[in-house]
Amino acid sequence: MPRGVIARLTMDTSAVTWRGRAMRYVLIYLMLALVLVGLRYATQDVRVNLRATTDREAELLTVRDGLEVQVQALTTPQRVREWAFAQSMRRFAEAEPKVTADIPLVPLPAGLPPSPPDASPPSSTPAPVSQTRLEVRTQWK
Repeated sequence: MPRGVIARLTMDTSAVTWRGRAMRYVLIYLMLALVLVGLRYATQDVRVNLRATTDREAELLTVRDGLEVQVQALTTPQRVREWAFAQSMRRFAEAEPKVTADIPLVPLPAGLPPSPPDASPPSSTPAPVSQTRLEVRTQWK
């Protein structure tokens, strides 16, 4: 091995070298400590603000829950019905007499051949709808 390689591999254990290393380590430690103290000083009010915000959120949630219960109590179907009658409204189903009529079947187009009387109607022509159902929706006018 060349002499320069061996010289680089040996450790310098002199007091001057160790003192220099110790001073560098102490300076690095002091710099880190100063940075951490400065960061703590800059963010000292974050915890206080966070607690105040949490308390305010709890207050707002309590108010929201109270308002929600109040809205639910004021919008019950019975109260809406009473209000509508107090405003001289009447139910849509009772507003006017209803008129119903049978709707005649639509005639087949001219180009189609007539179907035999014993055959079932094709699926494209609708079957007559029975008028036995009654649907009532309550709406306010």
